[in-house]
Amino acid sequence: MKNRKVYIFNSASRAANYGIGTYINQLTSCLSTVDISFDVIYLHGDGKEISVTEEKGYRQISIPNAHCRNKKELEYYYRNVAYLLDEYIIQNKNTECIFHLNFMTNPLFISSLKKRYRCKIILVCHYTNWSFSLLGDEKRLLSIVKDKSQRKKSTNKQYYNELKEDIRMIKKCNRFICVAEHTLNTFLKVSDIEDKKCQIINNALKDEYKKLTSTQKQTLKARWWIGDHTKIILFVGRLDEVKGVGLLINAFKKLLQTHSNIHLILVGDGDYNRLFTETSECCTKITFTGKLGKKKVQELYQVADIGVIPSIHEEFGLVAIEMMMHKLPIVVGDTGGLSEIVKDNVTGLKVPVKTLNGKRTILPQLLSQKIMQLLDNEQYASELAENGRKCFLEKYDISSFRDKILTLYKSL
Repeated sequence: MKNRKVYIFNSASRAANYGIGTYINQLTSCLSTVDISFDVIYLHGDGKEISVTEEKGYRQISIPNAHCRNKKELEYYYRNVAYLLDEYIIQNKNTECIFHLNFMTNPLFISSLKKRYRCKIILVCHYTNWSFSLLGDEKRLLSIVKDKSQRKKSTNKQYYNELKEDIRMIKKCNRFICVAEHTLNTFLKVSDIEDKKCQIINNALKDEYKKLTSTQKQTLKARWWIGDHTKIILFVGRLDEVKGVGLLINAFKKLLQTHSNIHLILVGDGDYNRLFTETSECCTKITFTGKLGKKKVQELYQVADIGVIPSIHEEFGLVAIEMMMHKLPIVVGDTGGLSEIVKDNVTGLKVPVKTLNGKRTILPQLLSQKIMQLLDNEQYASELAENGRKCFLEKYDISSFRDKILTLYKSL
């Protein structure tokens, strides 16, 4: 029987510090517990030379970035990366190479790998550029695909070209993995990719929930300078338009009209200046923490009363399962992966995403009403939190993810 060597690829980017970075951490944690050798390779890294570090029994290889002005130069970059990897890729008849890719819109790279190595290629779709640009508006995407006249507009042409590049990449790989069902459904609507090469494997997390006594929670709140009777509304994620942070701030301002003992904590980095202008009259009630380490975020999960993820579009929704794991009642935008994760009025509350004047959005008034339901009914909030944690343990615990990944590798 052949040995398997897995090479996990990612592109150094902002997303690598958020959902994809978490995914790779969970994946490497799973593989470290089984008899599979693996390395992690980052493209477009910092520095001027290839760097190799070894940590926890596997290598992290960083390939430096190159400024590419056009598609031809980008093709040279990927061809050269494939050549440079010769020193690090095991090639013998007794070792099966599996390349596990975690970025889209890059068919040139798969072509370069296939030309140089005997390998099987797994492609995981964590997000697509066009879905974020369109704020998850599938109807608009379908109209662009069907109507050539719409593609004459430069922005629509860009979305269409990105989609076509994604499809080319999917067709070149051996297995195509989506982290959410809606993503795969969209690709099947707009392309002729083979069903048999496609699979859904949801993101997952290792269970790190720790139940605190009331005294421990009080002590932790004091450490964060939070008053005993203050209700904490928590957001975690990038401070981008697609995450609905501005909408949450507007909803919070409405809540302040009837609830004086609440405080909004926004964890993540992004466009602070734009958001500061929206908080001028209630700035003492809102805290921007910036990006925090894992331990600090977990502490906030433990002291928060309500988690809110008001995304206009979300490919999966890793923060949602993180909050559910920590038994935090949540309010989410009814969109993308969040729609699949949360069962309304059972494991959380959903706020509809509407299209107004051609743009997808969430109405702050509706969002504030959902949050108010949880603020005003602690028993109801507790039931949702309990159900959410049960859902996490049943569907999103790391053990199920590990089994599916190992089955995937064996099927190649």
